[in-house]
Amino acid sequence: MKKIIEFSKPYGNITKIKKDFYDGNIKNLKNALRINNIYKNQPLRKNCKNCNSRKIKSFIKNFNIPYKLCSRCGHLNGAFQDTNIFAKKLYNASGGKNYSKNYLNDFDVRVKNIYIPKVKFLKKVIKKKINLIDLGCGAGHFVKALELKGISAVGYDTSKQLCKIGSKKLNKNKIYSIHFNNIYEIIKKKSNFNTLSMIGVLEHLTEPNKILDSFTKSKIKYLYISVPLFSLSTFIENSFHNVFPRQLSGGHTHLYTKKSLEFLAKRYKLRVIGEYWFGTDFPDLMRSLINTGDILNKQIYSKELHKNFSKFIDELQSVLDKNRICSEVHMIFENQSI
Repeated sequence: MKKIIEFSKPYGNITKIKKDFYDGNIKNLKNALRINNIYKNQPLRKNCKNCNSRKIKSFIKNFNIPYKLCSRCGHLNGAFQDTNIFAKKLYNASGGKNYSKNYLNDFDVRVKNIYIPKVKFLKKVIKKKINLIDLGCGAGHFVKALELKGISAVGYDTSKQLCKIGSKKLNKNKIYSIHFNNIYEIIKKKSNFNTLSMIGVLEHLTEPNKILDSFTKSKIKYLYISVPLFSLSTFIENSFHNVFPRQLSGGHTHLYTKKSLEFLAKRYKLRVIGEYWFGTDFPDLMRSLINTGDILNKQIYSKELHKNFSKFIDELQSVLDKNRICSEVHMIFENQSI
């Protein structure tokens, strides 16, 4: 199977969906700082979350959280551990309502502009019939996109509230709420599925390596993930202290790199068969410029910013995407242990 590699996507299609990042800057910033205050009360991290090496060196302090780079695998680590206590407070408080409320609006638009392209990429890489398990399905946006494209799928999430909302949007595919500890058993038992997806999930897990180990020991052939990356956005967030940090805050206590993902592939005997590199580093920069500085006339400021910068966002972003140093990547792996 020949590897499929793709780069970039237009930002204009999701501008309205991301509008809250601009308009709700103060609110989002306060929430990020609240979560960081919980995180910094967890035990100190002594080993790299990705490769378990002790060769992690101090790098930056971002919104009161120190971060360290691993010299072995290149992974960016938060200084504290992702404990079960932290995860429960972040994801399960009020049934997941507080964490997920920004993702419940514009369900159909999100499915069309964000999740349908993911399905198209998946079908381009895996040309055979796909039966899929989606872990961390949230309100089922990806499961719905799969349904619209004729792919049988079942989703699981720890939030009862999200699954209840998402179930109303589904016709054939289903989503279910489960206790987090049961996900490993699901991977082992679902032998009639050939694909496991974790879209924006791996970085939120307390033990991501444990789930990768479960996958390699399962009968599931393919793994589809998307993860946030250590990129220009990290440096932007570290410089604009009054702007909500989208990339490195909240549940993103650590960030992957091309090198740290290659380490995982080698460690778990996974063959990369699909890569899709794209990011929002330059939109993050534009958002930071809009929400910072002394602006006397917002209308003129926005006009000049667009004329000199924002209309070139896709072109600028593509430079980072093609060099694989953007803020996000989608990867599809083949399980070589089968």
